[in-house]
Amino acid sequence: MNMDLFDWMFIASGFIFFVSMTSAILLMAKNKMKTVKIFGPILVVLMLPIIAVLINSIVFGQDLRFVIYTILILIYLMAESLLDMVFKINFRSKTSRHVPYIILEWAAAFSFLFGTLTLDLTIGWIIAFFFWTFIGALVYYIIKRRKNNEK
Repeated sequence: MNMDLFDWMFIASGFIFFVSMTSAILLMAKNKMKTVKIFGPILVVLMLPIIAVLINSIVFGQDLRFVIYTILILIYLMAESLLDMVFKINFRSKTSRHVPYIILEWAAAFSFLFGTLTLDLTIGWIIAFFFWTFIGALVYYIIKRRKNNEK
């Protein structure tokens, strides 16, 4: 398949998304919360290429699944930005607010994975590596947090 600029923007955004999320989780595991805050603006900036990809996908009639993937990613990025940076709501402390956020976060992660696999199988598998790295970092963070809570 011949990919255009918007396909590459989506792929690069997926790479940046997974590297940012993995880095933030690893920093949280090391209790470097001030450093974690640098990833908020990165996710805000990611909205720009995703909006461009969405507009291009709608205008040029991309596959409906790909449009849905892009919308889910954009919804997550907007929610993350609004909750963390604009309204500064501590939504992670209350389960009833954190669970919908987690669902959106995973919808975005799977959307980047499946969206990239739709564009190019080889690059999709490379993004899958970063997806699994993200999951590994999350497992590490949960284990480390539980060990710290037991002390």
